[in-house]
Amino acid sequence: MASLPDILQQCFQEAAAAAGPALQRCIDHAVTVLQEAEARTFKAADRQELGTAWRDLLSNKNDWCQHYPRDLLAAFEASSSEADAPEPDGSSSASSRRSPVDLDSIALVDDSQMSEGIESARLLQHILPMVEQGLAELDALISSAQGLPNVNPQRNPLRPGVFTQTLRTLIDAAQVDAASSSLWIRHMGTPLGQELKAIYTQLVQQLEQANVPAASYRVLPTPASATGGRRGGADSSGSPAGPHEDTGGAAATDSATGETSSKGDPAAPTPSRYADFSNYEINPELFQEFLFNGGHNTPKKRAPSRRTPVPHEPAGPKSAPKMLRSDPSPYDSDNDSDDASPAVGAPPKRVDGRSQLNPQVWGEYGRPQERALVRTQLKKDATHVEQVLGLEVVRKLVSQVAQDPRLLVPVREAIVALEPSLLRLAMVDPHFFSDEGHPARRLMERVAQRSFKYNDASSPEFAVFFKPVTASFKALNARTEIANARPFGQALAELEHAWDENDLLEIQRRDNVLQAMRFAEQRQTQADQIALELSQRPDLDKVPGVVMEFLFGPWALVMAHARMTDQDRQVDPQGFGSVVSDLLWSVKRDVTLRRPAKLIEMIPGLLAKLNAGLDMLGQDPHEREPFFEALMKLHRPVLKLRQVKNKRDAKLFEESGALPLEPEAPPATPEQLQAKAAEQPWLTRQELAEAGFEDTTLSRPGQLTTLMDAGPAGATDASLTPLAAAPPSPAEAVAADGNGPSPEQILQSWRIGCWVDLYSRRRWLRAQLVWASTRSTLFMFVSHGGQPHSMTRRSCERLIKEQLLRPVDTHGVVAQALDALAAMPPSQPASLAPDVRASDFAAV
Repeated sequence: MASLPDILQQCFQEAAAAAGPALQRCIDHAVTVLQEAEARTFKAADRQELGTAWRDLLSNKNDWCQHYPRDLLAAFEASSSEADAPEPDGSSSASSRRSPVDLDSIALVDDSQMSEGIESARLLQHILPMVEQGLAELDALISSAQGLPNVNPQRNPLRPGVFTQTLRTLIDAAQVDAASSSLWIRHMGTPLGQELKAIYTQLVQQLEQANVPAASYRVLPTPASATGGRRGGADSSGSPAGPHEDTGGAAATDSATGETSSKGDPAAPTPSRYADFSNYEINPELFQEFLFNGGHNTPKKRAPSRRTPVPHEPAGPKSAPKMLRSDPSPYDSDNDSDDASPAVGAPPKRVDGRSQLNPQVWGEYGRPQERALVRTQLKKDATHVEQVLGLEVVRKLVSQVAQDPRLLVPVREAIVALEPSLLRLAMVDPHFFSDEGHPARRLMERVAQRSFKYNDASSPEFAVFFKPVTASFKALNARTEIANARPFGQALAELEHAWDENDLLEIQRRDNVLQAMRFAEQRQTQADQIALELSQRPDLDKVPGVVMEFLFGPWALVMAHARMTDQDRQVDPQGFGSVVSDLLWSVKRDVTLRRPAKLIEMIPGLLAKLNAGLDMLGQDPHEREPFFEALMKLHRPVLKLRQVKNKRDAKLFEESGALPLEPEAPPATPEQLQAKAAEQPWLTRQELAEAGFEDTTLSRPGQLTTLMDAGPAGATDASLTPLAAAPPSPAEAVAADGNGPSPEQILQSWRIGCWVDLYSRRRWLRAQLVWASTRSTLFMFVSHGGQPHSMTRRSCERLIKEQLLRPVDTHGVVAQALDALAAMPPSQPASLAPDVRASDFAAV
């Protein structure tokens, strides 16, 4: 094992190196939130404050991301060298809930310092609940690496307070107004907590891989704990058990061991942590106590078994039962079923702990007899009640997860096949199931969550996912002895590494589309603001409505696009803003007829500039034809004067009727003069196709809303009804009857990352929601391979109503199974009778 100082130094460097990119992501999140808030507000003062905040934050981004790791490393070193000093930030286990503001010195600070202290306290208090679990593990490992006998969170140089204080120092050095810094801290709190959680998880894994043991927490005795966990029971003498009073040094008798110890006497025997359960029966209440409270009161040794050992049934063809399955396993190699469509909504196959599994996949542990034999042998080897209860929980938990209808059949069978490894782990760690961060529980949960990506067990994509899972589970079962949870952590790390590699191309493709969608949304937001500014111009009188619609729509997008892509920060990039005045002047007939030469000279440059802007935007040439035809019609009266030499002759021609003028276009209505925010971002045809919108040829180019509302990618009118419509789920059936949540309510409940079943291109696809516009009018889902499927809110609601877009429930699989066990009525645990009897156990 490497020397402990070297391990600490490596942790400092790893944490500092990860902090730079983490801060960058936090700043990007805060900037995005502030920009969205700026776009939503209509108050000029609020808009100015929000705009100033995100621009100042963006200007400090690069400098902070460079200095933050260096400053953190220095802070870690300083904190490590001053480990004996009092904790300044209040991040210890006892004081982590308190504000770092010193109440005794309030009178000595001014208002700005008080505000900064309160903001820092709020930031720390916001982060602490998010990192509590990982921080507790890190505190134990860091304390051990420092050579401490017990956990001392105050001496952890990597505590959250060091990160927040260093960040606060950077913010203070920026010398911005208090309102901006307050907005920064408010919107950076959540992402900073998430980033710290990831950093702590990585550090814990690094320390565990270096074989650093975890220091123990020092438990202070309390009057309640002095009873030895007796709940109204009697001691060995038959006297009622009562609390042991603190008599200031008097001897106290430990109810579990019968030994006496003198308070403050280091030579006295250490009281056992085991409670006296000699008068307890192993009954359903004891099992529920173990399940709910982790069984802290249940440990006691088991008396030597006086029964004959269970003979091991030899493995072989004679002992192997016949496969009693009427349907082939979805992952059998010899499955010749030609039904490749996923059974969306189909009745799930029954799988539990007694199910016969495919021996070609799982070997001997595919037989329920072999799994039961492992469980029985481990019970014989158990020396504590909590081990037997842990084995029982594993058996019930595996069976409960295997009955989860949300999981595909192969995944449920894999959980059943993993039972022998989990049973062996329960012998050394009976309480692993109660810890959400435990590697064994995380392995089950992560495999289950990853499997939600697929809804067809016969698909090649699922086979690519499931083959490594099978190999990993079989390798764990091959371990006849499991001393700790490390093999499960290693198995999960290997699987996640393979998953990350498989997801690289998919993530890259998804991110490219998402980047284009986010750019389009930001461009649309800025275009709406430009349109609002254009609507306040004083020269809009007598301007036809078709011109106003062009200015507020495509041309505002052109100006926004130019500003967002301009690297030189010009006031009017490429002069697209100056064209507006020429365009407005050119469509006023009473003015242009008096100066036809100016208009004739202006038209070529005007048209060229308009076309150049629309080309830069990416608008299809056919989409602009209606506007240019209308513009030509507005210019035609002046163009007819080309052959007239002077104004007097033109007036004579007009009075004589030789030069008939077309009726003048009506000016824009008051409604057309008002700029309105677009319902959804504008996208080019190529962007629409790449984002997964319906790519059919429309009768009129440029009708974006029609294109977006066509339905899911590849769906046509003929394919909106599934070939074999799956029966709706109970919730969907209730919604269809009008008694459940409406499509609007279902859509509002969705969050980024949720999974859905989408019927597209005449097949059911499992897709994940990866993006939604700020106004929730546009949504993007991604199916296997990074294939995007985008649609408007109206399309989503229609598909939900027609049961072609169905939400998939993916909340915690293991947690739900434990909740189901807890909700079951008390009953005699099957594994405690008849092969395990309460008389087999005795107090220590």
